[in-house]
Amino acid sequence: MPLLALAAALLTGCASKGPQGYGAAEQSTAAQAQQQMEKAAQLTQIDPQQTYLNLIRQMQQANQWYASLAHTQAFERQYGSQPQIRLMRADALRNTGQGPLAEQGYQALLADPDSSTVARARRGLGLLYASQAQYPNAIAQLEMARQINPIDADVLSDLAYAHMLDGQTEAAHLPVLQAAQLAPGNARVQLNLALYLMASDQKAQASQLLQRLSQPATKNVPALIDANSMQTLQAQLQTVQTAMRRRNGGELPAPVPAAAAPLVDGAALAVSPLPAVATDPIAAPAATPSAGPAAGPGPAVPTALRSTAAGNDSPHITNTPARPIAP
Repeated sequence: MPLLALAAALLTGCASKGPQGYGAAEQSTAAQAQQQMEKAAQLTQIDPQQTYLNLIRQMQQANQWYASLAHTQAFERQYGSQPQIRLMRADALRNTGQGPLAEQGYQALLADPDSSTVARARRGLGLLYASQAQYPNAIAQLEMARQINPIDADVLSDLAYAHMLDGQTEAAHLPVLQAAQLAPGNARVQLNLALYLMASDQKAQASQLLQRLSQPATKNVPALIDANSMQTLQAQLQTVQTAMRRRNGGELPAPVPAAAAPLVDGAALAVSPLPAVATDPIAAPAATPSAGPAAGPGPAVPTALRSTAAGNDSPHITNTPARPIAP
């Protein structure tokens, strides 16, 4: 009896351990494979709503503002309203000449709990006011956007450009240098730096920067700027100088002494090609060649110049080599 009891106990113990050996290993491997397949299916599952948002974003990066405006309406009808599509709609309204509706759209987003949404709305208002030559209002909105996100190179560059269009090159000093070092491969940002250097009579540094920008960083990659970019830059310089004369009673400010000129490290000027980024730079007023002070109200604001390279509503540069559109 003791032997029988011991044998029964051993059999019971073996049974309680569950399946072991080759068959058990196969079951464990199959379970792991099934879990991995389920995770892969989740990762590759297409989100139609996000795909639609990306499509609209690409339209706007390609300056297809009228088409994107129609699609924002279709998106809201299908998926409902949300801050991201409302921002896109306001941007489209601004870039199709519907200023009051764009302003209304941006203002409605200022109470959003997401600070990044508020920053984008502030920037949109700044760009809208700048396109209307309301530079103090534009600067105020862009400064608030900068305070929310101090490392946004596009906001910093737009803020500097608004200061220059208002005739205040000294106020543009800090944000334009910050933007240039934060985004060394962004042609628009770097050309704003060149504009600042030229407007403040720092010709040697401006020439050095433009030479770097006009040379391809690597083989088979187009340079960040071309001859059209230079023509646009010259027109902008005339606009800024006119604003500077108006602010200074008909005279350009004294050139910045060489010792006081801001030093721009050579490494900061080195450019590397980056994918195009969705930006909404400020629309510059028409360049008005004039040797004396401008009379009367500020210059009229024309339709923004377009950049075929940046894939956005960029009035700052005209860079013809095709570049990829960022998703």
